[in-house]
Amino acid sequence: MREKIWYEMVHIKHGDSYLAHYLFRQKSNKKWFKILILVFSTGGVFGWKIWEGVPIIACALIAVFQIFNLIENQIIISDKEIEKISELRNKYVLYFNKLEKLWSDFDAERFDEKEATEQFYILRKDGADIEALDNELDIRTIKKLCGKADLESRNYISQYHS
Repeated sequence: MREKIWYEMVHIKHGDSYLAHYLFRQKSNKKWFKILILVFSTGGVFGWKIWEGVPIIACALIAVFQIFNLIENQIIISDKEIEKISELRNKYVLYFNKLEKLWSDFDAERFDEKEATEQFYILRKDGADIEALDNELDIRTIKKLCGKADLESRNYISQYHS
């Protein structure tokens, strides 16, 4: 049971760290996308004098950016999805805190093997809604973010539980 609790705790900490990085990246992408659309759309409107000689290019650029505006939610995640991912991250944090307490109590021998097993499976029932929400959201795996999350979670675990 000791290993099961430990690996669940490490897995959840990694998931929390990954979601933190993923949320930051998605919010940043959304911000830059909106800024670029605004700059190019404004530039298209105020730059008619510049585009006077090549109206086809001007029309094409404006059309492309209008299309990007229409399909934005297919390229960049929506505010509602960001909210749901934030909710998922909060659930990861709460679940991790409960697991960490269970691990600390079990490691300090406040629980025997049987009681730790019971507590662990009670927590796993609580963690089922995390899996349901995780499956509902389409969170892509980005290797660079996985690496950062792995390093962060390992550092946390080694600092507080070695």
